[in-house]
Amino acid sequence: MSSNFTGRRALRTVSAAALAISAGISAPLLLAGSAGAATSAAPATAAFSSSDHGIVYTAAPGQTNKVTVTATKSTGKVSYLIDDAVSIKAGEKCSYPDSADHTKVSCSVETLESQDPYATLLLNLGDGNDTVGYDNKGDETYYFARADLGPGKDTWKHIGGDDGNAVLGGTGDDTLTMGNYGTAAGGDGKDTIRIEQDGIAAGGNQNDVIYAEGEESIVEGGAGDDEIHGGAGRQHLKGDDGDDELHGGSGADFMYGGKGNDVLYGDSGNDTIYGNSGDDGLFGGSGQDVLSGGPGRDIVRQD
Repeated sequence: MSSNFTGRRALRTVSAAALAISAGISAPLLLAGSAGAATSAAPATAAFSSSDHGIVYTAAPGQTNKVTVTATKSTGKVSYLIDDAVSIKAGEKCSYPDSADHTKVSCSVETLESQDPYATLLLNLGDGNDTVGYDNKGDETYYFARADLGPGKDTWKHIGGDDGNAVLGGTGDDTLTMGNYGTAAGGDGKDTIRIEQDGIAAGGNQNDVIYAEGEESIVEGGAGDDEIHGGAGRQHLKGDDGDDELHGGSGADFMYGGKGNDVLYGDSGNDTIYGNSGDDGLFGGSGQDVLSGGPGRDIVRQD
């Protein structure tokens, strides 16, 4: 069933690249500041990285960051206004809009002619219960942000514009709210994830709650007893390991329980529902559904 679940996503390389985060394949720069929990008066840093050809924002160990990023696009350049609750050391291609306020920096990077989308902003927030709000004023998704929120109870909130960003929650019970084309991986912890049109959400090893809206959004619950909700439009919802509960919502959804004793509700729309292994419950709801329980003692009902 994996080809049905992931086929369309191969057409969108930004999400394919972003999924490396959910597999734990983060760039070394994103992991560099995550060690150490001692409180530090050192500032966060923002500077251009020639190896990544992007702006790298790194929190100091022990900081609790409250970041707002505003992204704009002009010809041949992407700019980021980064506003935090802590002091920031401005490096190459970054400056202070107000010389008296060192909690806010403006950074710009010239974009490369690239066949594939790539990250022009890399955020590494390290330890602490961090919060990030992201406002994409230019609706630019070809050049996107990649964030590792690190250990802690972190929050990512999409403010406006198309998203296209890739976010790893890391260890802790995180809340990740993405916009269109965003990719979120919860990591270890009981995470709550929301995605929109053409988004991807990957749960971690514990009991996650994931909401998917819009056409062609994709959810993989991961290990744990997950709760997954589809919304309007066609979603691809996969429970993976654990005793999962899936709700299709309105639209013609593809639903796959995975290993475990799962319960799948098609709700409205012409759904395709597979229980896979385990003692599953499949309930089609209204619409012309295709139901297949798979191995196990299943309950299959078409309402």
